[in-house]
Order: sequence, then structure tokens, then C-alpha cells
Amino acid sequence: MWLYSKHGFFSAAQHFDDANVIHARAQFKGDLERLCEAYGLEPHVEYTPDGDYSYRMNFPREVWAEIVKGEALAIDYPKVKPALHDGTKRDRAYLDVFYVMMNHRD
Repeated sequence: MWLYSKHGFFSAAQHFDDANVIHARAQFKGDLERLCEAYGLEPHVEYTPDGDYSYRMNFPREVWAEIVKGEALAIDYPKVKPALHDGTKRDRAYLDVFYVMMNHRD
């Protein structure tokens, strides 16, 4: 699952060793911390500069499900791009992904 939200961009998959754990990853420093802060969770982020994602954290599956639900319920904007626009490197990356996907659509 890829999740783009006001808190950041996250890649989430089932943990290799434990089906009850979701392994969430982020490319930008602070995204996982910001997400945890929004949901009252203690961040335990691992920095992995040589990995395909620079930041990683595990969540119990049910906690991740509540986060995804919370992100869906928090949508308070009529258009995604303006809501995520913040002028940072993350903003440019979001737009790059949008244009790549748009240029490869059916």
C-alpha cells in the first residue's frame, strides 16, 4: 500500500516475520514521526540510509488500520495537490509521481 497524506508518503507491507505487524517506510525525515504524533503514538523510527526507503517503523496491524481509517476520515480538501503543497522537496516528489502516473495512464 502506498499512502499519500498531509503527514507524508508511506509504503506499507506485511512484516516478513510477523503477519500481525505492518512495516511502514518513508523517504523523508519526519514523516513517520509526524504520523505518530497525529495519532498519539511513540515513534520508533529506524534510519536505513542504504535501504530502498530511508526511514522505517513497525506498527501492529490493527493500529495501522486505525491510522489509515483516520487519514481517510481527516480528508478536508476538495483537491489533493493543493492540500499537500508545502513548497518542500516532498512537495516536488509528490508532483513528480503524479505526472509520471498521469503520463502512463490507460
